[in-house]
Amino acid sequence: QEQDIWSEASARVGDFGVVVVAAAGNGGNRPYIVGSPSIGRGVISVAQTAVPTAVVIPLVTNSPASIAGTDGNTATLDFAAVGSGVTGNVAFVGRGCPADSIAPGSPADAYQDSPAGKVALIDRGSCAISLKIDRAAKAGAIGALIGLVAAGDAISFSFGGGDTFVPSLVITLARSNAIKANIAAPVNVSISPAFAVSLIFSTVSSSSRGPTYSGNAIKPDIGAPGASVSAIAGTGTGQEAFSGTSGATPMVTGSAALLLQANPSASPAQIKAALMNNAETSIFSNPALSPGVLAPITRIGAGEVRVDRALASTTTVWDDDENASLSFSYVAASEAKDITRRLFITNNGTRTRTYSISAGFRYANDQASGAVTIQVPATVQVQAGRQRSFSVKVHVDPSKLPTWNLNGGSNGGNGALLDGVEFDGYLSIADANDRVRVPWQILPHKAAAVTPQNEKLSLINGTGTLGLANTGAVAGRIDVFALTGTSHKIHKHDLPEPGDNLAVIDLKAVGVREVTASGVPAIQFGIATNGLRSHPNYPAEFDVFIDNNRDGVFDFAIFILENGGFGVTGQNIVAVANLETNTAIARFFADADLDSGNFIATALLSDLGLTPTSQFDFSVYAFDNYFTGDLTDSIENMTYTPSLPRFVASGVPASGVPIGGTSTLTVQEVPGGAEASPSQTGLLLLYRDGRPKHESSIIHVR
Repeated sequence: QEQDIWSEASARVGDFGVVVVAAAGNGGNRPYIVGSPSIGRGVISVAQTAVPTAVVIPLVTNSPASIAGTDGNTATLDFAAVGSGVTGNVAFVGRGCPADSIAPGSPADAYQDSPAGKVALIDRGSCAISLKIDRAAKAGAIGALIGLVAAGDAISFSFGGGDTFVPSLVITLARSNAIKANIAAPVNVSISPAFAVSLIFSTVSSSSRGPTYSGNAIKPDIGAPGASVSAIAGTGTGQEAFSGTSGATPMVTGSAALLLQANPSASPAQIKAALMNNAETSIFSNPALSPGVLAPITRIGAGEVRVDRALASTTTVWDDDENASLSFSYVAASEAKDITRRLFITNNGTRTRTYSISAGFRYANDQASGAVTIQVPATVQVQAGRQRSFSVKVHVDPSKLPTWNLNGGSNGGNGALLDGVEFDGYLSIADANDRVRVPWQILPHKAAAVTPQNEKLSLINGTGTLGLANTGAVAGRIDVFALTGTSHKIHKHDLPEPGDNLAVIDLKAVGVREVTASGVPAIQFGIATNGLRSHPNYPAEFDVFIDNNRDGVFDFAIFILENGGFGVTGQNIVAVANLETNTAIARFFADADLDSGNFIATALLSDLGLTPTSQFDFSVYAFDNYFTGDLTDSIENMTYTPSLPRFVASGVPASGVPIGGTSTLTVQEVPGGAEASPSQTGLLLLYRDGRPKHESSIIHVR
């Protein structure tokens, strides 16, 4: 985030003429996971690409025919190298932990089958992988497969002991389960370097993905190989493996140093542009799993560093802010939009040059859809030693955009879904001597535009109607809540600036409603805020404190958090804490979108010690969960009865307000509701696929 002190400090160091290069992070292919300080203004953010010798050794299943084939979703183990390989039948041995490996005195796991003369299939878990393989090898196994026990891509493991090893691979849960289901066939497999797939010119799966939290800008900026041998400080001759984006960053740092050596007066922006303009763009996602599929711009930026090209080039291109990339940001498109940016070409040569300009898409299907088009001039002439600008106009046709299927809950860490809705590519600027490129990217959301007829409704004889119109590009789905509290908008002068190292979450309104979750009574709290969050995980934590017996003491707290911990999954979940027992349970993913100010938290009534007829008190608090942990806003002292609200509303179809159409919301006063739910003053409408600043409406009812 731009408020991060290290990101701003790095940017300011750059203002003083220092080239700053920083690792993008190792958070993997998840939206908005690229790390600070690499997201800082002017900082060169570095992704990791594969070293030229990197390969994936797939698992080849020879028989039975029902599961035969080549599976490239594997990982190798440094301590149990594949070597010349092995072919054999598979024996599933179970978890396979040896004695004393889980805890001192713990017994060895009983083998479910003998691995002698076979390839041992061993479940991950409880003890070091290396000890499992060591035990199997000593029991006569000719190879080993480590089966993951949770969904996800295959991952490697570090050494944890043992001295006897056989050719081994880590395989996914899906492949492991397929083998187990056919183990009696038998299952015959091959592990061999003969089947290796080269990973050269591809991103590494662990390399962090953009765009940035603040501004939805392109990051990382550039990639470099990041797995090599590094000297161990203080040892004289010692060395060890050094990988990740922290291993890739020195490659780019060294490239920048070479450029500075050749051009001592060059500014940090000129060095960054030279590297990015001349990077290799043909970088792939994963040749083993997706042959021929290029890496998206938000994973690789300008491409893989090519310092020789940068040294030879006499042309640099950047935008108004001296960025060598063109970020069109997040756009909620309820109608056709044109967005124009400017690029500046600097001719560092000795003669006037005419450059040909062209715009390309990363993926042919994006271009073929016609949802996003780009206009650039055919040519631009630039005199020697001079700079000239030209316009780049992106047109978004929302009628042709794909349906937005991202969210910050179950799919909050799903980078593959981001591939389907973002559009990206490269602009090419070329003449007879140079061909430089600038990456571009836009994240357009096919949006609704629902507006209420008015925001005040007077009931006649306990009934009233509210008209809703949708002028957007997709049906306007609406979640209707009992409005129980509002908060004044925080003045912009009280909001943090870049480098302040704090975040402010500004509550707008809170609503509540009774629902059914899998046939069980539940309750949902709808929270609207002023301002968008790129991802619901951070920097906001919403806590709903519940006093279920109205004795003035909170009994339970609903809170949100990232599933698995910081930066682990990207999924936002809702948990309930019992404040008396200090125990907690999480049953639901958050119902929250990316690039949104709305949030819906669900909890079972029984987990809160409530029933549908229970009257309870509650308060909602917003915390900065990224920088300070501080409370930044609250709406307190509300009272509600789930089965007896003061007002109810109906009439909008589940599919939403039709495109170009209207719906009527019928509002009725509920007898006894004023006493049972005295805090309800109207309705809170949360709009899915809404436009920024128009994602919610507060309807006051009387």
